[in-house]
Amino acid sequence: MLTRQLLFLFSALGAINGIFLAIYFFRRQPKRLSDWMLGALLLAIAVRTAKSTVLFFDPTIALEFRQLGLSACLLIGPLTYLYVRYYLIERQQVPADQRWRWHLGLAFLIIGLGVLFPYASYRSIWSKSSDVIHIYWLGYLLAAAWALWQARAQLREAGGQAWMPLSVFAGSFLILVAYATTPLTSYIVGALSFTFLLHIAVLVFLLRKSEAEMKEKYQNRKLSDEDAQQILAAVGQQMLEQELHLNPNLTLAQLARKTGHLPAEVSQALNARLNKSFSVYVNEFRIADAKKLLLAEPQLNLESVAERCGFNSSSTFFTAFKKVVGLTPARYRAESRPAA
Repeated sequence: MLTRQLLFLFSALGAINGIFLAIYFFRRQPKRLSDWMLGALLLAIAVRTAKSTVLFFDPTIALEFRQLGLSACLLIGPLTYLYVRYYLIERQQVPADQRWRWHLGLAFLIIGLGVLFPYASYRSIWSKSSDVIHIYWLGYLLAAAWALWQARAQLREAGGQAWMPLSVFAGSFLILVAYATTPLTSYIVGALSFTFLLHIAVLVFLLRKSEAEMKEKYQNRKLSDEDAQQILAAVGQQMLEQELHLNPNLTLAQLARKTGHLPAEVSQALNARLNKSFSVYVNEFRIADAKKLLLAEPQLNLESVAERCGFNSSSTFFTAFKKVVGLTPARYRAESRPAA
């Protein structure tokens, strides 16, 4: 009896932790799309955990509650992928796209179909849905794994912060394995253990993140004008000599490492002395190259110009170019071309 009570307490804590952590990430400042995706992921896991807990201790629960748990399970795969994707995009300090609408839109469309064909009326179909959901989940995990593999150099540069997306990915994978192997193991212990470990990983990250932010603020207060000038000189030299801006995945940490300074110091020097963010500073080098290339090679299409100048997408190139130059790349090329 005591064992069942402890198991219920442990299981309930997993769901409760997920809800509170989800609220934290939804309210976290400054607002980031990756935080919203992580909050939604934790909320979906919490709902799935609550359903597993209640079903384990009370197999007679309403079928609607079972359907709610399966619907939440359908969101875990897409949200894992979207969190990893937007975490990596934000590390590059480039604007986030809106592709998340398509991924979540598809998931909610499937959930909507489930509402039209409820568990209570179509038990034979819903009883076989778990395998389909697990395959759907696995597909998104493979996409997340590919994104992490492509960004492996960026993650190495991130150092201690890189373990967060890796932990979320690993936690999601282990939860999937636990659910997929339910016939061979206990229905609840494995899945809830991995869920709880995922929450612990997030909590540890928050503590480490808080320490890093405090350290960064302390470093920012100590940077003098003379230090800022020296840092900018070193940064400018590296950008010109090594053409670092041609790397579309260049990060603040990579640039700082090249100069032998901390990322917080480089960021403050750029903001305090030049009134520019890291992304704006780097994009100005790229745009300077693009202006030359647009006129030197008029046969080159705009997508190729963007790629050769270090932009990771045409849309980013168009937006940055117009913001700095005041014209679109095509119009700049047309107006700057010598008259015949």
